[in-house]
Amino acid sequence: MVRILIVFLLLPFVGLTQATKDTLHVAVYDSPPFGMQSKTGQADGLMVELWEDIAEDLQVTSVYHFTNMNGVLSGLQNKTYDIGLGAISITPQREKLVDFTQAVNPSGTGIAVSKELSKVSFLKKWMPILTSLFKLIGVLLLMLFISALIVWLIERKYGDGLKSDRGINNIADGLWWSAVTMTTVGYGDKVPSSKAGKILGIVWIFISIIFFSLFTAHASSQLSNWEASSNVNTVDDLRGINVVAVAKSSGEEYLLRENIPYKPKNNIDDAIHAVLDGEADAIVSNVPVLKYHNRSDFNEKLRISTNYLVRNNMGMALQDQSPWREQIDILLLQKITEPKWQDAVYRYIGE
Repeated sequence: MVRILIVFLLLPFVGLTQATKDTLHVAVYDSPPFGMQSKTGQADGLMVELWEDIAEDLQVTSVYHFTNMNGVLSGLQNKTYDIGLGAISITPQREKLVDFTQAVNPSGTGIAVSKELSKVSFLKKWMPILTSLFKLIGVLLLMLFISALIVWLIERKYGDGLKSDRGINNIADGLWWSAVTMTTVGYGDKVPSSKAGKILGIVWIFISIIFFSLFTAHASSQLSNWEASSNVNTVDDLRGINVVAVAKSSGEEYLLRENIPYKPKNNIDDAIHAVLDGEADAIVSNVPVLKYHNRSDFNEKLRISTNYLVRNNMGMALQDQSPWREQIDILLLQKITEPKWQDAVYRYIGE
């Protein structure tokens, strides 16, 4: 009788222990379409749907927490969360911090640029280029005028003093001589007659060649940089242009690994807006994520490269040495072969 009484007294505590054991805290990295918070505040997304199928078979209860990538990783490390969901690529850097399930689906990091790059307004794209060129032209014209003035003053003082068709008789003749000398045309219709004038001519020839070459090189560089920013497909194309990436993302990890300067953004929407608004030339990010946002939020305004910068796989993140890993892996490998998973992939990503 006493034993039966003890069992009845302990039953509530046994139930509480079991409930606690079967409740998992799930961190959702807000990265549509893989993980996101719906308008009603519920967890949603491709990876969330997959997890809920697995959780049902495991007979566990999920408590969802919405956070960023850094929050997912730190929460798993300090045991705040049991599992992390979202667009979480399996990378060497993250594998050092947390554990992962089997890969869910092939993915990769790629590049996106604006489709409208070649159609942007004149002021936005061409005025900065022309302003830079006009400054250099201004310097050349100033040097041209100074050279013309000096040669005219020299010829007026030290020349043969004779008015002739070939002589530099006024400032206009000096400008003509300076211009044809600078461009290396050298018609010979206007020439200095004094020794000082001829020495100035030699000096001006070398100066004008150097500055004219610099002008040509600068103009070519400006136009080449603009052209390069509209045709970005490889890692080498990223060097020398303005690049953005989402902080703590696989795109940021790739750029850091390749030593490519970039500007971090808080989320994918900010990064895409930076490209579309002309603040940046390209964005480096997870390709399926780019495709989803491009289709659902930005009316296909991005051109996403078909070449992956690097291929990787997505998985569910777990605590290191998680006791749930083997059970989840078995169910996960089963689920991703079922038609339900393929239908979900097509519904969210369209492929």
